[in-house]
Amino acid sequence: MKRFFLLLAMIPMQLIAQEKDLSFFVQSGLQNNPTLLENTNLAQYFSIQKEIIAAQNKKPQVSATGDYLFAPFFNDNGKVISITDNPSAKAFGYNAGITNGGLYAAQVNVAVNILNKGVINNLYAQNNIQAKVTANSSLQIKYDVEKNITDQYIITYQFLQQTYYLQHIIDMMQNRKPLVAALVQKGLLQQNDFLLLDIQLQNAINDLKQMQYAYKNGIELLKNFSLIKDTTTYVLQKPEIFILPDPAQRYYQQKFELDSLNLIAQQNVFNNKYKPQVSILGSGGINATNLTNAYRNVGVSAAVHVAIPISDGRQRKFNNQTTSILINNQKLYRDNASLLLESNLRNAKQQIEQWKASSIANSELIQKQQLLLDIIKDKVVSGQVTVMDYINALQEYSVMQKNKAIAETNILLYIILYNYYNH
Repeated sequence: MKRFFLLLAMIPMQLIAQEKDLSFFVQSGLQNNPTLLENTNLAQYFSIQKEIIAAQNKKPQVSATGDYLFAPFFNDNGKVISITDNPSAKAFGYNAGITNGGLYAAQVNVAVNILNKGVINNLYAQNNIQAKVTANSSLQIKYDVEKNITDQYIITYQFLQQTYYLQHIIDMMQNRKPLVAALVQKGLLQQNDFLLLDIQLQNAINDLKQMQYAYKNGIELLKNFSLIKDTTTYVLQKPEIFILPDPAQRYYQQKFELDSLNLIAQQNVFNNKYKPQVSILGSGGINATNLTNAYRNVGVSAAVHVAIPISDGRQRKFNNQTTSILINNQKLYRDNASLLLESNLRNAKQQIEQWKASSIANSELIQKQQLLLDIIKDKVVSGQVTVMDYINALQEYSVMQKNKAIAETNILLYIILYNYYNH
């Protein structure tokens, strides 16, 4: 509770401090990240694309057409203009065998692709792989957001911890200051003893203010990473950070598999044009060359269209070769990522163990220094220990506390780094 009120001292009265844990900031950062939101929308996009593939390749394509061709004859049996499919030999106009004297058409046309299951499956497969690639890229973004926010949270929490021990040192000096002042008045201590203690107290107060500023700035940066827009000053709770177990499959392995499958899917879609294309065509309506007789030219027609590719200058072979090259490049990146991962994990673990040893050593020194301070704090007023000795002991205690805070922070940062590499 005392620590909470310590933070309140640096917060403007119009603002209310709130205690928040790490998950609050991580969740806010993930929920508001624009790239993750975009990828969520893209998931809907790929779902719609699947419907488009089905609509284009499985369902009938229906259209309505209308045509009117005006091809008159001139000087046909004394007529200036004549519309006929049997002009006189002296008439002028397009060959009637080509134009039939005109065209009047209004039709409904239907086209259905058949025997194209392989084509559709390849398009579906490409769409599904692209959706998975997008979803997998969201995982990397998620890892990056979590790491950046967690790193900043840990660093800012360290500032908070340092404000606590600095306040503890200030409290100890403020408790001694009236006693030293009374002894100076009685002539039992020198005036310079009081000044030394007062100077050290002011230095500690200035250090506390600087650390409070650092904490406040750290909170603002944490808000930026988390995309939080409010003006609240938060009191950070102690983070719980642990080394996570090895995943069943790491991100770089998933990325290699999906990127390779995406290249293969693109190749298969490219190869669709080498499959025989079979379509059933049908139409119905009016198709006439003579308007006066058009009502008798109502009918239907049907056809089968087959297209079989024969040669395209070996494009298929060349495209397969380029795909193989790109997949081999992906393998190179995968193997390199594997080597880097082993090195990075080994280094992170080594750093964790080293900083843990440093933290333990600092904790033991702090206990001894705390005991020393408890012993000499009362001896100052009896003249058995000089004020300077007491100040030196406080300074050493402050350095040990700072070193311990740094060690504990680095332990957490390297655990975060280990988990980041190991995802």
